[in-house]
Amino acid sequence: MKTLIISVIIFVLFFVVFALFTYSVDETEVAIKLRFGKILEVSDEAGLHFKVPFIDNIEKRDKRVMLYDISPESILTSDKKRLEVDSYVLWKISAAQKFIETMKSVVLAQTRIDDIVYSNLRDSFAKLLINDIISEQRIGYLDQITEVTNKSLELFGIKVIDVNVKRTDLPETNAKAVFERMKSERSKAAAAIRAEGEKQAKDIYAQADKEAEIILATAVKTSEDMKGLGDARALEIYASGYSKDPEFYRYWRILSAYETSLGSNTVLVLGKDMNFLKEFIGNTK
Repeated sequence: MKTLIISVIIFVLFFVVFALFTYSVDETEVAIKLRFGKILEVSDEAGLHFKVPFIDNIEKRDKRVMLYDISPESILTSDKKRLEVDSYVLWKISAAQKFIETMKSVVLAQTRIDDIVYSNLRDSFAKLLINDIISEQRIGYLDQITEVTNKSLELFGIKVIDVNVKRTDLPETNAKAVFERMKSERSKAAAAIRAEGEKQAKDIYAQADKEAEIILATAVKTSEDMKGLGDARALEIYASGYSKDPEFYRYWRILSAYETSLGSNTVLVLGKDMNFLKEFIGNTK
C-alpha cells in the first residue's frame, strides 16, 4: 500500500514538474516567450515547447483571420453629401514579435485599425461623388483603401486582408432630397432615351417609305417596259401572220372586231351595203 502511494505521488509530481517546464501551442495560435518582459522566442509551430518555470512568461495570440466590425462613421463626399458608412476589416497577426512590441493586445490593435481605416475611408470618399460610392465602382476604391491600410499596419505586425463596406446610408434629413434628385436624373435620362428612340423610328419609317416608292416606281417602269416589248412582239407576230395569209388574217381581225363590238343586249340596225357586217350576214347577192 505504501509503495502505491509513493508511486501515485511520484506520478503527480512528474506531471506538475512537466507542466512547469513545458507549454503547448495549438495550430491556430502563436506563442511568445517572455523573460522579465523581454521577448525570447516566438513559436508558431504547433506542439510542445520548453520554458523556465517562474521566470518565463508565455503569451498566446490567435493567428487566424479575425473580423473586426467597425462602428458606423459619418463621412462627407466630394458633392457635400454626408454618408453613414458601416464597414468591417478582415485582418490577422503576421509578425507576432512586432505585434507584441507595438500593440500588446488585440483590443489595442483594433483601436489602431479603427483609426487608420476611418482615416483612409474619409480621405478616399472625400474625393468621390455619392453615385461613385454606391455604384459597383466602389470595389476598386475599397481595394485601394485595403492596400494603403495594409501598408500602414505592417509596422505593427498586422496584415490587412480586406477592408469593405457593409452598407452606406444617408442621414434621414438628406435621404429624401437625394432620392428626389436621383429620380429626376433617371427621368431625364429615360425621356432622352425615348426621344432618341422616336427619332430613330421616324427615320426608319421615312427610309422605308422612300425605298417602297423606289421599288414601286422601278416595278411600274419594268412593267411598262415588258408591256411595250410584248406589244412590239405581238405586232411582229401579227405582221408575220399577215404576210403569210392576208385573207385569213383579215378574217380573224373582223371576227375579233365582232367580239369586241357585239356585246350582250346589243341592238343592230342592218343594211346590205355595210361592209363591216359582210362576214356576219354573208353575201346577199
